[in-house]
Amino acid sequence: MKWAAHLLFGTFFLHPLSVWPTNPGFKTKITTKGIDYGCKIVMSVLRNRLLDVRIPDISGNKQSTVLQELQYNISSITISKVNFPDTSVNLVSNVGLKVAFSLGYIEMNGNWYIKSKILRSHGKVNAQINSIATSIFLRFGKDDAGRPTMFIMDCSSYIAKLQVHVFGKSSWLYNLIIRWFEPSIRKYLSGKICFELKKILNEKIYPFLQTVPVTKEVGRYVGIDYSLTSPPFVTNNSLNLPLKGEFYNLLHRTDIPFSAPAMNIFSGHERMLSIGISEYFFNSAGYVLNSVGGLSINITDDMLPDNSRIRFNTETIGTLIPQMKKMYPVMKMKLQLTADSAPSMAFLSDKITLTTSGDIYAFAILPNSTLIPLFNVKLKAQITTPVGIKDDKITGKLTLDRVELSLKKSNIGPFQVNCLQSGIDFLISIVILPRINTDLAKGYSLPLIDHIKLSNLILQPHKSFLLFATDITYY
Repeated sequence: MKWAAHLLFGTFFLHPLSVWPTNPGFKTKITTKGIDYGCKIVMSVLRNRLLDVRIPDISGNKQSTVLQELQYNISSITISKVNFPDTSVNLVSNVGLKVAFSLGYIEMNGNWYIKSKILRSHGKVNAQINSIATSIFLRFGKDDAGRPTMFIMDCSSYIAKLQVHVFGKSSWLYNLIIRWFEPSIRKYLSGKICFELKKILNEKIYPFLQTVPVTKEVGRYVGIDYSLTSPPFVTNNSLNLPLKGEFYNLLHRTDIPFSAPAMNIFSGHERMLSIGISEYFFNSAGYVLNSVGGLSINITDDMLPDNSRIRFNTETIGTLIPQMKKMYPVMKMKLQLTADSAPSMAFLSDKITLTTSGDIYAFAILPNSTLIPLFNVKLKAQITTPVGIKDDKITGKLTLDRVELSLKKSNIGPFQVNCLQSGIDFLISIVILPRINTDLAKGYSLPLIDHIKLSNLILQPHKSFLLFATDITYY
């Protein structure tokens, strides 16, 4: 996430508070619409798994007054059709998630064979189940690494009755075949549905949850912590995941000395997924980037466009400060910008405003590369960026609104600092911001799982956080 450092460079912030975070930096809310969609995907996987199920043969010996000892075998039983049309989701606050489906339909086919001392016969068998009632209760938690976990508390499945049709020559044997076939199939499939649901959890969902990264390196010295701060919790209309959403120093991790504000991720829209990105996320980035020297930059003449008529040297700046041109004629210059305090970050209706302050140190570069300190200027700046979405990526473009300068120290004598206003505006607008905006214009992918496509996206600034909401499609 190179963009984070770029965006935060414009802020130079270092927050001075001394309290510990109690709220998450990221807050994810999956609405009932999103949960319903996820359940449909699971039902689709279950349907495909049941279609692949080969039901064990049903065989045995029976005594008959007419046929004496009768051997029977019902084999090659396969499922040809599966449908779960009616699925309901019930969110139980502070407990878990109950998923139920009824009116399920399964159709299967097989072969039957009967043999006794006086008779041998065979044929086909077809059965339909028109009423399957299944319920599964899920609970959520987190492991020691801060990853989400999910486990099945209870699963039950009930099949009321099978409609069995037997085809063959010995029609008087049909009732016997149905009597042997029906209870075995009901018992097997009732257990098989819950068994396959547990396999889907163990083989598909649980391994995925275990591979969800809880940290991500975004630079040589900086990482982001996405681990859960507490187990996921359920309300009557959503599943909520509180994530730390915090930058940290890869070399020496310390607690961030300020807390995250509370986020009210309201459901004023009909999207499947909402993510609140707290200003704490940005502030922690500033704190960490500042600690590793990431919120400073040096400006030299070779950073100006080749076709620029203005060059960064004592001749050009000397037109604004004449004594500098006399003291150090025809010398290249260097500016060093560093943070000195935390910025004020405001989330407006259509953009983010950053008010920041820092120090500008100006140097003349002697022919032997020695740096001669010229002056030190205090800088206060306001920078804004609109927030947008492009091809499932967040985009932005930094714009300099205003700069205020005040002279702190001069080694070349007194001068009116306002004379530097246009020059500093030029350097920030022509050198610094274009470098940042090149990356911001490309957009930065959201942290999504594979095979997920976003649609109907919303990105809105709110008090103390950004709200991102979307529908999703699994492909």
